[in-house]
Amino acid sequence: MENKEAARLISENLKNVYGYAFARLWDKNDVDDLTSDIVCAMLKSSDRVKDDESFWAFMWKVAENTFRSFIKRKNREKAFLTSPDENAPDETEPTPEKAMIEREEGDESLFLLRRELSLLSETHRNVCLAYYFKNKSCREIAAEQGISLEMVKYHLFKTRRLLKEGIGMERKLGEKAYNPGIFRMNFWGDTNYYHGLFKRKLPGSVLLAAYYTAMTAAELSLELGVSMPYLEDELTLLTEAGVLLKKGDKYTTNLVILTEEFENDFADKTKGFFDKTAEYVFEATRSILPEVRKMPFDGNDSDDNRLIVSLLNIAFVNAFWKAKQAAPYGAAKPLSLGGNGFIWGHDNDYKSLRLHGVSLKCPSNDGKCWFSTVNYNVFRECGIWDHAHWKDNYALTLAAIENKQLPSVPEESVNAALIEGFVKLENGVLAPSFPVFDQTVYDRITGILEPVIAEVCKAILGYSEKASDLLADHCPTSVKDQCRTIAAINYRLDAVGALFETLVEKELVTVPKEKKPLGIWGVKASS
Repeated sequence: MENKEAARLISENLKNVYGYAFARLWDKNDVDDLTSDIVCAMLKSSDRVKDDESFWAFMWKVAENTFRSFIKRKNREKAFLTSPDENAPDETEPTPEKAMIEREEGDESLFLLRRELSLLSETHRNVCLAYYFKNKSCREIAAEQGISLEMVKYHLFKTRRLLKEGIGMERKLGEKAYNPGIFRMNFWGDTNYYHGLFKRKLPGSVLLAAYYTAMTAAELSLELGVSMPYLEDELTLLTEAGVLLKKGDKYTTNLVILTEEFENDFADKTKGFFDKTAEYVFEATRSILPEVRKMPFDGNDSDDNRLIVSLLNIAFVNAFWKAKQAAPYGAAKPLSLGGNGFIWGHDNDYKSLRLHGVSLKCPSNDGKCWFSTVNYNVFRECGIWDHAHWKDNYALTLAAIENKQLPSVPEESVNAALIEGFVKLENGVLAPSFPVFDQTVYDRITGILEPVIAEVCKAILGYSEKASDLLADHCPTSVKDQCRTIAAINYRLDAVGALFETLVEKELVTVPKEKKPLGIWGVKASS
């Protein structure tokens, strides 16, 4: 801030500065002197202030420091001017100013001691508390901790040195102490045992903090604003879960995080990526409508838009499988908490995801039918199949494909399914509200869709390759070996959603506002 602007602000608030001095001193001459000192110090420091909003927060700190210096100078002057007889111990009560300084210094010392105790490692902290706070002997501590007497003495020596050094240091809490950020986990595999691990903010904040820079427990404690007794348990849980690695005394995140910075960069570099593909697949699919309408299946009488959307959905899912066969992810790795799969994260609320639930092939137990459902974000208004209630909706969907009576599911699940509209109830028997094909008919349709499937497969692989290359530039060295797999899993599905969004944006297809289960179809075994 310019000196002229600072002088204006101080002049307008001179009454407040004078009031500050008057509240701390008794002698009016001292009040005038202190006010002058504060104004001079404020003007001298004004170039360190960035903007008006931070001016007074910084300047009152300057005033506080000036007041302390003023009192110390007055005390030195008094000691210099007094006669030897006057140097005798003063039996009277300290002045209000001196009492205030002593009280503040005592509070600050206690705060610093508590701060440093909170940063000690578990063993140092336990030994220190036992010896100084519980008055236990070194031998008693050695027996309780299961260590030698010499180690107890070493820990006490080390703790005293750490506390002494730490109290004299200026420590600043990291940004995540007051702004923890957002961490969202993503999973691909058989059974997800990790979902509950990140229901609280702290585990995700640890992974965000240790993503680009390996950090000690003490460094994480300061960065997160969490004392060591609470943080140590979290670090142990995350390490045992395999999402955090400990090397020496430092921790580093052991999964890929798709940061908002990366996602924005990727979005910029892939603008218009699916434009030509969208135009091709729409025209190719529209051209086969007359042939498809001749085939017998539930839904062949739908309007052109809905039938095209259904056929494109079939083509996109088959293209996804084709891409996976052409470039496999590799075997799902066993996870520390159980199950097999892959884990990665986002530092935002799934900002870039184009899908919110995918079940690519769900067979019945007897093998007589199966269905597929994909929840594209552009279908959200349609109220399609709800993946949050997978078990009940799975049973209802299979029963509808085979026109069976209601399965044993809760009544509220039946009502929700009927409201969502992916099944309907006719004389106590379930019926589908989505296309259902005989396996033979389905195979014929996928056969004539093969050019579309091939083109979409090519686009999916190209999109995920771009994501893989860019992600390797954005992520830390410690997890670069995971980039290709995570990019493939996340961005091949994302590609399918992005392609559908392009079709809608170009108004090649439309998405209705009313309930219509556009992202689902069923297949029955040929008789």
